[in-house]
Amino acid sequence: MSDDDDGVLPLPSLMEAWRPPTGGKRSLRGGTLRIRSDGKRRGGSNAAPALSAAQARAKLERIVRKAPEVMVKISGKQRGARHLAEHFGYLSRHGKLEIRSSEGEIITDEKRLKAIAADWDMLDQAMNAHGKDRPTSMSMVLSMPGGTTDAATIHDAAQAFARVEFEGQFSYMVALHTDTAHPHVHLTVATQGADGTRFNPRKADLHHWRESFAHELRQRGIAAEATPRRARGHVQKRVRSPAHHLEARTAGQGRVLDLDRLIEERAQAFARSQNPERRVEDVLALGRQKQIRGAYADAAAALAATGKAVDRALAQDIAGFVADMPAAVSRRLERAREIMIADRAEGSAGSRSRDTNRDVADGQTPIPIERKVRDRDR
Repeated sequence: MSDDDDGVLPLPSLMEAWRPPTGGKRSLRGGTLRIRSDGKRRGGSNAAPALSAAQARAKLERIVRKAPEVMVKISGKQRGARHLAEHFGYLSRHGKLEIRSSEGEIITDEKRLKAIAADWDMLDQAMNAHGKDRPTSMSMVLSMPGGTTDAATIHDAAQAFARVEFEGQFSYMVALHTDTAHPHVHLTVATQGADGTRFNPRKADLHHWRESFAHELRQRGIAAEATPRRARGHVQKRVRSPAHHLEARTAGQGRVLDLDRLIEERAQAFARSQNPERRVEDVLALGRQKQIRGAYADAAAALAATGKAVDRALAQDIAGFVADMPAAVSRRLERAREIMIADRAEGSAGSRSRDTNRDVADGQTPIPIERKVRDRDR
């Protein structure tokens, strides 16, 4: 991208479209790339400048050409030395797999893992002046969709990510697992920092970590992105793992938490209400999607107007990307619309059936529609 192209893309609207739907500040330091809609630095070490025109164009290309999205999620918390040692045993498959520490030590010995668990717990207890019940460590999983990268690359990228984000502040352990459909890395971080800081990530930290991990993968030649779902046109929220786990637990206790049934009940109430009202979140989601899709449309128009073949190709990709976006409705509204359509069809069929029944009651033989049309044409 040349300097002459710097003003082509509508950067403010694209930055806003890509902004993560999280409020508040990050609670942890460190980092690489972050997106700001205004380009200003805020929050000291937590801040970062907005993307340059070249970086924004590269990100736009990755998004509309559907580069694989990274996953970074909190998978659990460990409390006390015993629980943490059991977790390390799971990560190492009880000594069969290597675990790499933040100090660079490669460990398979379970006794050594138990000793590290005891050290982390001892530091946490020493800094816990009020005896609060709090986790000793927090575990995360880092991964990519199956078939998008090899195990060695994702392992190397995860270790680089951990060094950038946590080295010198929090101890951590890294383990690669390749026994599932796609390789993934388990990263366990001590919640008590050497400088007294507590490891207590917020939503903003999680989004930043996705960006940071995607950056490390791109540094190793892997196309990877970390955009919010809404920036890709998704309004419907995913059913997260805790919800599935809660459903399984309640089922085991003889109770039922049927998420599908809950959505169905809400959709029925909306569809058959005399004065259906959209929820505030539905209205906001529609407004956000209008802004996001408008930003992509403006970018496509600006690129197409340059007359350059490479810009026209990207403009066409953007148009196809927007055309493929799902409808901007929640699951509840989508199901309510299906119910309304079915009710109208049933009502129309019922009306035709009532007309036929009246003809029969009057001693008349129902006349086929095709014959009625022929008679009218005569």
